[in-house]
Parts: sequence; C-alpha cells; structure tokens
Amino acid sequence: MKKTGKQLLLLLLGVIGGIGVTQLRAARDYEVAKPEENIRAAPEGRQIGTLLEGASIEEVGRDGRWVKFALEAWIWGPSLEGYQEGSSAADEITDSTGPAPWLRIQDKERRPRVALSAHLDEVRELIVADYGRFYGMQRDPDLHQVQVRFRVLEIEPEALERRQMRVQHAVLLLLADDVEFDSLRIETNRADGTGEVGVELAVTDIADIRRLEGKDLTSWRQVTRRSADGGKTWTGAESQ
Repeated sequence: MKKTGKQLLLLLLGVIGGIGVTQLRAARDYEVAKPEENIRAAPEGRQIGTLLEGASIEEVGRDGRWVKFALEAWIWGPSLEGYQEGSSAADEITDSTGPAPWLRIQDKERRPRVALSAHLDEVRELIVADYGRFYGMQRDPDLHQVQVRFRVLEIEPEALERRQMRVQHAVLLLLADDVEFDSLRIETNRADGTGEVGVELAVTDIADIRRLEGKDLTSWRQVTRRSADGGKTWTGAESQ
C-alpha cells in the first residue's frame, strides 16, 4: 500500500527516536569486563562488595572516572537484621531465581577487626591508580596515627594539597571499620617532583577528615598540620 507523506514522516521520526533510545542505553548500560571489580561506597571510598565478570549495571551518575550505578539483585532474608517472614510487597514477586551469581557483598557488621596490613593492597591500588607511586603505610601506636607515604610527579602546590586531602579521606573510608586510629598523616615529596618522600607532611584528625569528605580545601588547610621540611616547622592547626 502506498504511504502518504504524513505516514512516511511519522515512520522516519519513529526510526530516529529508536536510534536515540538505543544510543542512550548503550551509553548508560555496561558489563564488567574484568574477572572481578570492587564496589565502593564513594569515589575512592571504602570497598563494600565485589562484582564479577559479566555483571550488568546501569549508570545513574558520574564523578570523574567513577561511575555511580543502580543494581537490582537478591539477598537471603534471614541474613538481614530485623527481617520477619510474612506478607510484604516483595512477596508479590514470584521469580525465585535466587541471588545473582555475579554479586558478592561484604557483611561489615560481622567482619572482625583486622590488622592494618590486610588493607595494604587496597591502599596501594588506590595510590597507584590516581595519586602517585606508593611507598608504604604504617600505624604509630603511640600517636594513634596511620601514616601513608607516596611519591608524586611534578604538580602544582595546590594540587598536592588537594591530593593529600583526598587520599586521607579515601584511606579513612578503607580503614575505618577495621583499624583504630585518631589521625592520618600523609608523607610525600615536594610538589615539583623533587626531594625525598617525607619532606611534605599533612596530619589531620579523622573527625575532620570525615566531616570535610575530601572536598573543602580551604577548611582542610585550617584543621590540618602541614610541614614542608620533614616536620622541622609546621603551619596550620596546633602549630600556632
């Protein structure tokens, strides 16, 4: 049957609309390509689970190279605190395929406290991915302080301070549930890439790190003790 001009126009608009939806879906839906990948509570934050290869996710937001996603999955009810059997909205779902085989969630309430060394690989991966060359991490029991050391390539002085602030927040999220400490010390070389690791220091209480969330550099400077000579002189909090 011969189509009128109006019918052809509607058909063309439908095709164009279909292409747009397909492209949008392709830009927002992804599959995990690695054997497994960590799920984090925030960009550079604490690990809360693992997605296995082939898991599909839908992007709902983005922060730099970090993708926020929505996920539909199942969990065994009796393992949830406060769970009660009985009628609920969930009972109306008849699909009983069970938990997705590609998802593992860590139960942080049942995890025992572990040694700092258990997080060494996580912190190393964090530093190497975005901040510099990892030199080590230790806990000073007398100061109740965790110390993280890494080397940076040439960057601006303000960029170094921002990097120190963000590493503090990211490391705190990784360690907070397992390691007891009151402050976090970052040790690097100079911003211009020279000097020994340990010449630039930044020490911040964990309460302030948690409050600022690695975002407010001006406030971070006010609450952070900083040294550019390996600790011989200090500026910032408690140095006045």
